[in-house]
Amino acid sequence: MTRPQPGTGSYGTSGSGPTGRRRLLPGLSLRTWLLGSHLLVLALPLLALVGTGALAMDLRRQTRADLEHQADVLTVAVAALARSDSGAPLGVDELGPQLVPLLQTIRQRTLAGIRVVDGDGLVVASSASVSAATAGPPEDLSSDPVVAEALAGRVGVDTRPRSRQSERQPLDGPSRRARVRLFVAKPIRVGDEVAGAVLFSRTPREELQALYQMSPRLIWGLLAALVVTVALAVFAGRLATRSLASLAEAARRLTHGSGSEGAKLLRSAGSHVDEVRELATATAAMAEQLQSRVDYINEFAGNVAHEFRTPIATLRGTAELLRDDEQMPADRRQRFLDNALEELERLERLVDGLLALARAEQPHAGAQVDLAALLAELPQRWPDLELDQPQLASAVEGSHSQLASVLDNLIDNAFAHGGPEVHVRVRGLSDPATRRTGFEVEDDGPGISPGNRDRIFDRFFTTKREEGGTGLGLALVRRVVSTHGGEIEVESAAGCTRVRVWLDADAT
Repeated sequence: MTRPQPGTGSYGTSGSGPTGRRRLLPGLSLRTWLLGSHLLVLALPLLALVGTGALAMDLRRQTRADLEHQADVLTVAVAALARSDSGAPLGVDELGPQLVPLLQTIRQRTLAGIRVVDGDGLVVASSASVSAATAGPPEDLSSDPVVAEALAGRVGVDTRPRSRQSERQPLDGPSRRARVRLFVAKPIRVGDEVAGAVLFSRTPREELQALYQMSPRLIWGLLAALVVTVALAVFAGRLATRSLASLAEAARRLTHGSGSEGAKLLRSAGSHVDEVRELATATAAMAEQLQSRVDYINEFAGNVAHEFRTPIATLRGTAELLRDDEQMPADRRQRFLDNALEELERLERLVDGLLALARAEQPHAGAQVDLAALLAELPQRWPDLELDQPQLASAVEGSHSQLASVLDNLIDNAFAHGGPEVHVRVRGLSDPATRRTGFEVEDDGPGISPGNRDRIFDRFFTTKREEGGTGLGLALVRRVVSTHGGEIEVESAAGCTRVRVWLDADAT
């Protein structure tokens, strides 16, 4: 048989699972997955801040707030210049030449574009240049929605796309890189009248530019977070992988036939990770159960070999005698044949008992069994039996046929060993304090000798071998009760032997 090559598995295609589907993710160590997941969690807030546009919106709100504050200061300054202590207030258009130097100074310091318009929406001063503000006809902004809002006595705000020619600016420069420009206009009030408006415009910072400009302080925080993240990932990986590695090594040893790894697995159960501890505990229990099964099979095989050897030897000797002695008298030949038939019948009983014992090893179906009804059926199979208070026994979870075999074997054993005048009684049991139920088989026979009391449930132990006993009936009883999670109690003295079977009552 061709053995699978390392890395390809026993399913053919490399990287495929048991169903033949290719894995979408690579096979990496737990530490690598933990480190990657921790780094991803570390990067998620930054990705969410940029990816959702939250940072961009915050930068725009910050720029808008700055422009509104600057506009408030400028409107107060223009209104103060327009007032005259000696005469009528000056018009905003008359203040244009005086405002240009101030607007240019503000532009140099804030990089904001500023224009002042009169009550008709005509630009009377601009931060662009002196010639642009004074030469030629004034620019008319009366149709601009932002300016119109301000001339109506309200605050005008708008966000407009920025031309691509001015987008590329260095990250460390004072110029902004965003693709939009914010416009804020506020009215100039002289007395109770709106005499004009100021219009501020500026490009907000781009997210990348803002992060770059914050990097001198941000980088130290990110480095500290990175160190903590890597340390946590390594620590968590060590906690998990240390116990998992021990489990893997123990499992490899178990596959090679070493049954002494249960203690190591139990030591691994001391992990600080709940899931690993539960896995280690469950695996340890599985290893102990496997070792118990191995010991059971070895002992069972030895017992079977011993029990089968005697009838097989008898049959072989009979066959050889019949073959070698052709002149054997008919009565002697008949006696040998009768002995051979008896041994064959014994072998048949042994095989039937072994099959029943093997079926008892299998987990029961888990159905609900009404013990009261099971006890009520006994007089049909055992007419000489006395049944006492079967209704005390309640329902249990298990196999109806297996529990019936327990009763039949206990009753048969009582009749077989109690003598011809034995009286057998079966009683239902109930213990509300421990939520247990069951039954008791009692006989008034000679009892069990102290030397045999501890051996009656052993496989192939019987005191009735000459009568055809196999010694498997009570062994079957013990195994069925064990697989049902129950207990057996034996009390025996001359004139009274009681065998009690306790099972957990079904909670439903």
